[in-house]
Amino acid sequence: MRELFERWVRSGLDRAPGGCLFVKASAELDEQVGPVRAKLARDHRDLYDTIARVFRTGIDAGHFRADADPDQFATDLDGVMLAFYHWHRLLDDELAQTRARRAFEALLLAART
Repeated sequence: MRELFERWVRSGLDRAPGGCLFVKASAELDEQVGPVRAKLARDHRDLYDTIARVFRTGIDAGHFRADADPDQFATDLDGVMLAFYHWHRLLDDELAQTRARRAFEALLLAART
């Protein structure tokens, strides 16, 4: 989980023009219908499923509580990353990365205790 988070942070810190295609497309297509939106939604579901699957391996390995909810963890982690993206790119908050890291550590702690 930590490696996935670190890669997301590094990607989010990149100030390349245009930013994250998936974040931008989600905002643009969320209220539309059609095959492009459907594909984007499938891609997001695949991402959440992957996060949940990786989290489940952590449960199986004893890193997280047996009763931890992998789907909730995936949802919460996505929320942390979207907030980081917003606070870093749009609001230019110098503490965005620090806050994202604290939120991530809180998610891990909650899944362990």
